[in-house]
This record gives sequence, structure tokens and C-alpha cells, in this order.
Amino acid sequence: MNAKQSDLSDAIVAKKPVVDYDLIDPTKTHRVAQFKHDFPLTSCRVDPKGRFVVAGAQDLDIQVWDLSTKAKRTLKGHTSWVRSFDFSSDGNTLYSACWGGDIKVWNMTDAEPKPTMTIPAHKGSARWVRVSPDQTKLATCGNDLLVKVWNIKDGKLLQTFRGHERHVYAVDFHPEGQHLVSQDLMGFIKIWDMKTGKEARGIDATVMTGYDKKFAADMGGARDLQFSPDGSELASAGITNVVNSFAGVQDPIIMLFDWKTGKEKAQLKPEKTFQGIAWGVRYHLDGFLIGAGANRSGKGELWFYKPDEKEFFHTFKLSSAARGLDLLADGRHLVVPHSDGSVYTYRMTAEAKKTKT
Repeated sequence: MNAKQSDLSDAIVAKKPVVDYDLIDPTKTHRVAQFKHDFPLTSCRVDPKGRFVVAGAQDLDIQVWDLSTKAKRTLKGHTSWVRSFDFSSDGNTLYSACWGGDIKVWNMTDAEPKPTMTIPAHKGSARWVRVSPDQTKLATCGNDLLVKVWNIKDGKLLQTFRGHERHVYAVDFHPEGQHLVSQDLMGFIKIWDMKTGKEARGIDATVMTGYDKKFAADMGGARDLQFSPDGSELASAGITNVVNSFAGVQDPIIMLFDWKTGKEKAQLKPEKTFQGIAWGVRYHLDGFLIGAGANRSGKGELWFYKPDEKEFFHTFKLSSAARGLDLLADGRHLVVPHSDGSVYTYRMTAEAKKTKT
């Protein structure tokens, strides 16, 4: 081949598009796996090592799927639905909160895990459980209007925070480990100082509630609560503009707050035609935010948002209602529990073309 032919060949090769299938691009999100259960799911979490996903359902059990082999295990012991999970940092211990009021602890290295400890945390529903950044404490909240902190080793009660006037829906530790944040049915967010044991300040998120005249009931509360990795921002997912909550006539909303000032930074909403609930929110390490929701017709969406923008930069349609979401450690995959009984795994990269055999 002479020099001119070589230059021409190189030019032709250079014109071929190079697709990096590991490059994170939310606009290329696609479904890659399904894990099926017989009942509608209520929540899910992925262990920090990315080995398995756990899910609660509208039965009394916890489902565990191996993400590589799809092998399924069932954890039994709760007396009501499980809506919240958290893991130890190594992923070997699972903490689950159920509407029966208990927190259960599971050793996930066992072939058939049984509860190693049960904490009678709340009178009425135990709605949320979170592990502290230093792995020494658990925070829980529930329908008894209380936020509690427990010793993670022996389950002994360390602190009780009082001040909410309605059911407390979610709680989380700030990444610095010295403060707790909790949100109740009426949208009120309270920040607790763990050193003093007192409320430090509050944040007004009362837009995240409404009165359902048809059922004569207040509807609201955080369906998910998440800090940004650096702790500078707090995100809460839920509902607003309630008309008939049981029929899904309400709007999903994700609110963002500045941690230092407590001021509202954004109210994120999907298109007006999508009425329902925002069930989940996660911060991605690449700087964007992901939300998940369900609409009144039983469908769902994933929403992707970049800081300081007014609207979602991408919306991904789901075949059934989402009940939350979680991210895998690789940053390329997320898992979503669905009302159709499936956990679906989605990949946020270009889809590799199938090779013909």
C-alpha cells in the first residue's frame, strides 16, 4: 500500500463512530435485567459491594436476588410490609424497618439469613432506618411521632427526639455524622443536634402535603430523603397539589434545600400530564440527580436533573409504576422496584449491539 492509499484508509477508519459503552450517559438509559416476585414491590436497596439487591413487597417477606446469577433468597420474620432498608458499609449486615414497628438485623453472609436481632423501635409503623456514617448507630422514625437513635451493636436506645406533631416518614444522618434530619406527614423538616439532643432548626417543606377532601385526610410526607455526597444539599421526594390522593390526582415533586441556610433551591416536577408520586431520589457522583415516580395510570418514569437547571434534562419512561430506586457502586447501573412485582436493572450507557450468532 502506498502513502496515499494509507492516508485514505486511515481517514475511513477515523470516520467510524467510536462508542464507549462504559461512558455514563443518562440519555442512553436502557433496561438490562429483571428480577421477578409474585407481589407488588414497596422498596429496594443494593448492597454497597453490588452483589445483591433486596426488596420489600406487599407481603411480609424480604426478597434477595444475586445480581450476577439471579439466584433468589427469601428472608422471613417481619409481621408487616417493609418499606426501608440500609446496609453496613461492607454490605454484610442488612437492617430492615417494617410497618409493624420493628427493626430487624440480618447477617447476609449466611446461606439462609435469620434475624440476629429485633429492635421494637416504634409504636405503630417503623417507617425508616439509616446507618450512621461511622457505622455505630441506627436512626429510625415512625408513626409514634418519634425519631430514635440506637446502638448498632446491641440495639440499645441512645436518644429520642420529640417535636414532630404528625407521623415521621423519613430520617437520615448528615454525612458529617453530628446531625439528623427528619420529615413528617405535613412536610415539616427538623434538624436535630446529636450532641445537645435538641432540635437545631427547621426547614419549611409544607408544599409537600395537601388535604384530600374526598377522604378527609392529610396526604404528604417524604417518600425518600437523600443528602448530596458532600452534604451541601438535601433532596426530598414526595407529592404536592393533592386533590384525590387515592386516585393519584396529585403532582410528584422533588425538593432541593441548601443545608447551611435551609433555603429552598428547587422544586422539580415532571410534565403536567404526569400525576402521581415521586417515590425515590438519588445523587450520582457525576453530579446529576435521579428521581423515580409512579403515575395514576400505573406507569412510571425516571427523571434526570443537572444542578441549577430548571427542568429535567432527560425522562425515561417505565412500563410500570416505580416504588423507589437505588444506585450500584459502579455508577452505571440503577435498580428500581416496580408495582408489577419486578426489580429492573437499568444501565446508563450506550446500549451494546447484539452480535449475530
